[in-house]
Amino acid sequence: MRPLLLAILSLLTMAGRGGPADGAQSWRTLTASRPRGIVDSLRVIVRYDAGRVSVGAASAPLLYDVRARFDANEQRLSRSYDASTRTLHIGIDSAMHSSAHASSGSREHGRLDLGLASGIPLDLDLDLGATRAVLDLGSLWVDEMHVSSGATETELTFGSLNPQPMRDLFVDAGVGSVTIRQLGNARAEHASISSTVGSVDLDLGGAWAGEMPLTLRVALGSATLRVPRDAGIALRLSRRFANVDSEGFTVRDGVYYSTGYEQAKRHIVVDGRATLATVEIIWKE
Repeated sequence: MRPLLLAILSLLTMAGRGGPADGAQSWRTLTASRPRGIVDSLRVIVRYDAGRVSVGAASAPLLYDVRARFDANEQRLSRSYDASTRTLHIGIDSAMHSSAHASSGSREHGRLDLGLASGIPLDLDLDLGATRAVLDLGSLWVDEMHVSSGATETELTFGSLNPQPMRDLFVDAGVGSVTIRQLGNARAEHASISSTVGSVDLDLGGAWAGEMPLTLRVALGSATLRVPRDAGIALRLSRRFANVDSEGFTVRDGVYYSTGYEQAKRHIVVDGRATLATVEIIWKE
């Protein structure tokens, strides 16, 4: 009887202290890959909202390579592939986990590393929540890309020329920062970049030709446009309590044109709006 009483008292004491599992973490790993085979395209849907995310080229000859580390006490991470629609889905069970209640451990040590096949068109739909995301797309063929995030630091790099023009590039940084390097290599037929509270840093370099259309929306923050010297840039931005770097620009019909715009080898046309924000133009060699 005494041992039973001691066991009950021990359990009650632990409950009063919150229990040994309170605040504890239970780390799990998820690994999955698939041979590329004869698949000629891939749609990727990612819903991930706590930790670090990386996306890049997979080791040949894989269609995808998923490696993840997550806290099973807070997250349930799943992976599925539909061969009929060639769709890969990676996501956190939202009924079990909310980014608003994610522990600091999940944010700092949880991670998702995703490798994708090069040489086939990719349609990327990434909802990254509160993450630190590094997306290295230089060796990939991206046909369409939508990235949305919350309190996030996002880096996109187009280190080499997209094999075909990208149909659409949409990035919503939400409350956070986004840095895009060599955006011109994406060859996007339409690119839209927005930030509600935070900063946008766009390097418009790359081996593109002709005209680059860009929609920019920034509020309560800043946007830096790094423009190649051989390009001309036209700004059609509606402004509300915003400061736009217009030194050396000529205004015609409400549009700001850089010096020598007509003679430039290639052109960047920026539409959109800036609210309580600063837009800076930096010329790069």
